[in-house]
Amino acid sequence: MLEVLTVGSFCASLFYCLFTGTSILYALIFAFFLFCGYALYRGFSLQEIGRACRQSIAKISNIIIVMLLIGALTASWRASGTIAYLVSYASEIISPSWSLLGTFILNAALSSLIGTSFGTAATMGVVTMSLCVGMGVSPFWAGGAALAGAYVGDRCSPVSTSAQLVCAVTGTELYKNIKNMLRTGFIPFLLACLIYFFVGNGQGAQAADIDLTKLFSQEYILSAWTLIPAIILLTMVMLKADIKLTMIASIASAFVTALFLRDLGSIELCKILFSGYQASSPEVGRLMNGGGVISMIQVCCIISISCTFAGIFELTGMLRRLENGIAYLGAKAGVFLTITLTALATAALSCNQMLAVILTEQLCNKIQPDKIKMAASLENTAIVIAPLIPWSIAGAVPVATIGAPESCVVAAVYLWMLPIWGILVEKVLRKTYPTIS
Repeated sequence: MLEVLTVGSFCASLFYCLFTGTSILYALIFAFFLFCGYALYRGFSLQEIGRACRQSIAKISNIIIVMLLIGALTASWRASGTIAYLVSYASEIISPSWSLLGTFILNAALSSLIGTSFGTAATMGVVTMSLCVGMGVSPFWAGGAALAGAYVGDRCSPVSTSAQLVCAVTGTELYKNIKNMLRTGFIPFLLACLIYFFVGNGQGAQAADIDLTKLFSQEYILSAWTLIPAIILLTMVMLKADIKLTMIASIASAFVTALFLRDLGSIELCKILFSGYQASSPEVGRLMNGGGVISMIQVCCIISISCTFAGIFELTGMLRRLENGIAYLGAKAGVFLTITLTALATAALSCNQMLAVILTEQLCNKIQPDKIKMAASLENTAIVIAPLIPWSIAGAVPVATIGAPESCVVAAVYLWMLPIWGILVEKVLRKTYPTIS
């Protein structure tokens, strides 16, 4: 009974923060002391609790460094004009006949490059949404295509914080996971493209009157030289170089590009890497402001505190009854289906993608002992289900950013296809090979 009250209090604090607009970090801090109190009540010492927390945080120390580098990377690309060049070029090639498909693919491409759904939504998402509305395309479908595309990179980009988190909690290797993501996501991606093509083919009737090249020219020199940071990143990723070295190389090239192409000093650029980019023009700033090491501090705190929960849960056996129930369901209904249902519950209750990943792994690691398969399951469930929850930060923030209706999550076809396809594949395998659990 005490376990239910403790977890219930945690969920209540999360929903309070969500509906009052308070940072979820406060709910996590409250939960940390709540779970520590539960552990003390169960007879564990402060030393034992501290050791469990430290061991959990040690597992994700590498991802914290990567996340801080991601913040610097996005800021450097904004300052150098890399993102501006990509977005302005993309706006020129999208047309009414393939507006929805173009929206999905362009957002998917940028999110795969920069690894952040929020950053993609704030740049390419806003642009493609505006273009689609200007062409007469339904905001419901345009918002869904942009949201789905923004999360393609979240699961398979080497510079994605979500992909890095999955590697950290499962103890797997990044590039192996990416290979699995490409393999398991190919059919859902193809189906999503077909749906967006056929639905969008009859919607756009006019060209949109948006000149981003003119807008960005107020702030940047839109030269092909600005693509150097992106080219370096892609090249080193294809060579499977260490991801931290890859990002440092891309940041350095963006730094040099900004020095030569823009009137920015080295001290000013260092400040941008830390605190984020701020455009001099408000119109450009609406699309380009953001990034920086400081933008990742709260995310790092959320992950660190959330990871301590896993240590406390393991120490106290607090979730053992729930884990036993999940194990029973896994044996009866199938492992992937059970992980999907667990991810749905954790995403709905935690209102947060990263906490959903950590809790789902904690609850399901016994029914899926294979770490590689577990990583793939998390990427195809918790990562993509979280943005489909209307009250989750993962979905609410990008949808609000691009100015789409909340109902557009229904039209985020790719995000629905991934877990559904996984369930169908598992069902076929269980029917063909009954010994598969």
